Amino acid sequence: MFEYTVIKSNRKSLSIIIERDKSVVVRAPQTLSDDRIKEEVRKRKALIISKIESEQKEVARTAKEFVDGEQFLYMGKYYSLQINLSEARTIDFKDDFIVSARNKEVVKNLLFEWYNQQAIEVLIPRIIYFAEHLGVKRRRINITAAKYTWGSCTPAGTLNFNWRIIKAPPEVIDYIVVHELAHLREHNHSPEFWNIVAVQLPQYEDAKQWLKFNGHELDEDF
Repeated sequence: MFEYTVIKSNRKSLSIIIERDKSVVVRAPQTLSDDRIKEEVRKRKALIISKIESEQKEVARTAKEFVDGEQFLYMGKYYSLQINLSEARTIDFKDDFIVSARNKEVVKNLLFEWYNQQAIEVLIPRIIYFAEHLGVKRRRINITAAKYTWGSCTPAGTLNFNWRIIKAPPEVIDYIVVHELAHLREHNHSPEFWNIVAVQLPQYEDAKQWLKFNGHELDEDF
């Protein structure tokens, strides 16, 4: 049997969710007994394990090798990698990633540095723009490597964003930014919270769907 977390609320039905970090969360009505929850999890055990194993295989299958012609995602589009073997240690992004490096490890490090820098240059202006439109004050902005969280907002107003979201389409990046900024006005996911998001991004549901079906493409380091 696997471990799982139970969250009870005023919902009407039970649902079992496998988070991106492969943890299992059971959301259940307040009135449902622990024994009944345990029984529902037991009945779905095979399906849950199958899904976890399937996602683990998908991650392993898509691991990058940092070789010529490999595809890398940036702002919603894939670009090819071209490697020039040299001691130069440079990266040039035009229609493709053109990297000068002596080995794969240097290529990987250069790409990591480049993606982090792009995350700073793209995200910070968007955060400032939407913060002004929402009328909220942010205290601090951190670009992090918290692999299983796109973004977070602390009660003190600190905003944390995963550098990997720079790989998503611009409208998805904006959704993640607005989602976290909206928490500075509404701390939970109440109808009012989603109204705040909708005012800024009327088509935010499209971005949510993109993350649901394509979010795994952001999980890997590149």
